[in-house]
This record gives sequence, structure tokens and C-alpha cells, in this order.
Amino acid sequence: MTGSETAMHIAFEHDYQQKILTQRFTEPVLLTKDADVMQWRQLWLDALKSWHSPYKALIDGRQLRLAFDADKDRLKAAFGRMTKVLEGFFLKKAVIFGIDEDLAALLPFDFYPDEEAAYAALGLRVRTAAEPLDFRSSIQLQNHFRQHVVELSFGAEAHIDSKEKLAALKSKLTNNLMQWHSAWNLLVDCSQVSIAEELFPEFDKMLKFFRGFFLKEVLGYQPKSKELKYPFTVYRARHNAAGRLEAEGLFSGEDANCRSRTSDKPSDS
Repeated sequence: MTGSETAMHIAFEHDYQQKILTQRFTEPVLLTKDADVMQWRQLWLDALKSWHSPYKALIDGRQLRLAFDADKDRLKAAFGRMTKVLEGFFLKKAVIFGIDEDLAALLPFDFYPDEEAAYAALGLRVRTAAEPLDFRSSIQLQNHFRQHVVELSFGAEAHIDSKEKLAALKSKLTNNLMQWHSAWNLLVDCSQVSIAEELFPEFDKMLKFFRGFFLKEVLGYQPKSKELKYPFTVYRARHNAAGRLEAEGLFSGEDANCRSRTSDKPSDS
């Protein structure tokens, strides 16, 4: 169980459309002293780099526990300071669920007994259970605004084999577009993802939707295996896919820092 001597891991999800920052502790965390609060505060602040407007926070606290020998007075004071700092960075309201009453008494956030009540307090509906949470949290998006590129990668091995997973991907990409005000290209790191061929028509429908929001081209790089097919052109190395965009004046070669330079030919797709 994580304490102040160990790194704390939090998965953040940004919903710019509804102005909600969701955070979930990905492993057990034992709150013992104010250093733990400081670590949480710093991770939260780091996640705010892409925010420039007021937002609300939804916190899944099911992995949070209060240590038996915790200094409650120091923790409560540290949480008070944390809240003041965060309010200075556009935090309007924070709600938390899944913690016990002893910890809830120390936190300055509104506490709710379950996820449904916390969502309702923010005027939201609980995400449908059909949408795979682990898959959604593995989706990583990086914006290269100067190069007009959104880079999509996955933090864990993923197989897009259902309409629910495709809907999760579409939802995160749509949400990310709240930061865009110009045409963009999608660059996909395929090293950890495969897509079921029967979903290719649905994938094409999704791309058609995004072309209505200024998507120009979709290219992938580093296929998970050479036998796999993808519903877009995939190159073996990142610099080759980036070079294709660079040739159109849409991606800078200085950002094409790939792991291999074996071929400039696309794989079969």
C-alpha cells in the first residue's frame, strides 16, 4: 500500500466539454501525514496544465485509506491548504466517493456514499457499465498544436473488438477536440492496439464524423504485428508517418523521434 515514501499513482481524465476533471487512484493509498497530501496536490496541479477555465472535480476515493496512526490535525490542515491552492487554479467544486467517514471528516470536499450520488451532485449521469473503464483509461492523447496533429497511443495492450470500445475512443477524441480551433491530423501509435476487422466499417463511420470537425488524415505507425490489418495506412516507424505529414507542411520533422528507421514503406493495411 502506497505511503508518502512511495510514488502515488492517479489516473486523470479531462472532460473539457462538461468541464469535469475525474481522478482515480490506481492502487491503494494510505494517508499518514501531510507529505501524502502534498504529493496528491502536486499530481493534481500537474494535471491542470491543459486547463484554462473553471472546472469541477470528481474523485474516486475507493483506494484511499486513513492510516491508524495518522496525524489527523496535520492532515486536515494540509487538505485545507491544498484546497486553497487548487481554488486559485480554477477549481469550483470537488466531490469524492468511496471513502469512510473518518477520512471524509478531514477532507474539505463534498462526500457522497457512492459513484451515482457523486455524479448526480455534479449534474452528470454515471457512465454506462457497458463502456469498458480499463480500456478507456488506457487511451492516451497528446496534442501537437504547432504541427496540427493529435497523437493517439495506448498505455496498455488493447484490442478494439466492440462498439462500446469504439464509442469510448470516439468520446475521448471528441472531448479532446474542445482544445482545437483548426484542422488536425490523427497519428496513431499501433504498437499496443489491434482492431477487429469486422469493426472497420464502424471505424470508418467514426472517421467520417471527425472529418466534419476538420480531421484531414489518419496515419499509423509501428503495427503490433506485421500480420495485422488496420482501417488506415500504417508505417513501420514513427518518423515515416510523421514525414508523410511533414511533406504536406503539417508536421515538423524535429518531432519525429522514432525508435526505428527500418523502412519508408507502409505495412499492409
